[in-house]
Amino acid sequence: MSIKVIMGADPLGFELKEQVKSHLIKQGIEVTDITPDSGADYFNVGFGVGQRIANQEFTRGFIFCGTGMGVNIVANKFSGVYSALCESIETAHLSRVINNANVLAMGGIVVTPYMAKQMADMFLNTPFSKGFSEADPEFLQGALKDVQATEVKIAELNVAK
Repeated sequence: MSIKVIMGADPLGFELKEQVKSHLIKQGIEVTDITPDSGADYFNVGFGVGQRIANQEFTRGFIFCGTGMGVNIVANKFSGVYSALCESIETAHLSRVINNANVLAMGGIVVTPYMAKQMADMFLNTPFSKGFSEADPEFLQGALKDVQATEVKIAELNVAK
């Protein structure tokens, strides 16, 4: 698989990040880890990964903190970042199929290493809008365009302030 991913973790997500990172590297995936040696707060991790996904330096990212919620909230502040907080293989799968998520957030005190590795594989190997029996691919692709249009509207509102 020829894919490059970015990841980062705060102290509570560090061990889970290390497990997922090792798992992905063993598969030949190039991983850029922005976690500083001295540790990072969740908001800095979410910001760092979110910014680099928004700038299209990477197509997929992984973020980890205690619950996954803090990093997820911050990463989603960036236009074009669709971070999904997941706690199961199925939600990781659906985040890609339905929402075209490009960042997967996980909690180090919530998700086991075994589950996290399976979730990462599912997240990286699932295409957007294909194989979801509850909605046609055209609907899902149209919904994504509507989300992107909403991002533009929000940006315009912020400029008008």
